[in-house]
Amino acid sequence: MVTDAGGTAPFHQQLEERSRPVWDAIFELPFVREVGDGTLALERFANFIAQDVLYLDQFARVLARGATLADTPVTREMFLRHAANVGRVEERLHEDLAPRIGLDVEAVRQQEPAPVTVAYTDHLLRVAHTGTLGELVAAVLPCYWVYARVGERLARRLPDHDVYRQWILAYASPEFHRSVDEQLALVDRLATLAGADERRLMHQWFLRSLRYEWMFWDQAYRTLRWPVAP
Repeated sequence: MVTDAGGTAPFHQQLEERSRPVWDAIFELPFVREVGDGTLALERFANFIAQDVLYLDQFARVLARGATLADTPVTREMFLRHAANVGRVEERLHEDLAPRIGLDVEAVRQQEPAPVTVAYTDHLLRVAHTGTLGELVAAVLPCYWVYARVGERLARRLPDHDVYRQWILAYASPEFHRSVDEQLALVDRLATLAGADERRLMHQWFLRSLRYEWMFWDQAYRTLRWPVAP
């Protein structure tokens, strides 16, 4: 088991323990609870998917930057594969999920992203282009890990709602969890190579991204938009 150079627990466990209140808050979000019991208003789910489309466009750029910073061929291949997987997620939205919830993905791409979407992706891009590989991995990890945890929890008792059931199963799938495990193993490995200052920044960026995850899901539920239109 890979351990952090500054402690005995794997680094990803340290990240999780230090951010426990945020994790608990995410699991208690009305959006998450209502997807789980099938009562979420479809308009709120469409808000979420629309912002996720805009988010994933930028997230793929961050993963491509990870391939550039990669310290081994295996790590580079992983980032390229994950970036390609983002494209497949978008394709699935085009062909299946989006039409079922009345969403035109191409029209969404012509819209301005909502405030939290902008703040979150700006944060990821800034870390990707100014930080180390370890900082980048710590920053992107919540996007992987939160969806896996939410999918895992909600899959224990699937709702009758077909759209929400499909969405939950996608993130509870072994394929998705394998990609999460790859990122967890990578953050552990990079933490063992990092000095104390870099590990501190890895904690900082992880926590910031995790908080943005809470805000992103809450944004969709409350339909947050820019207060003044141009």
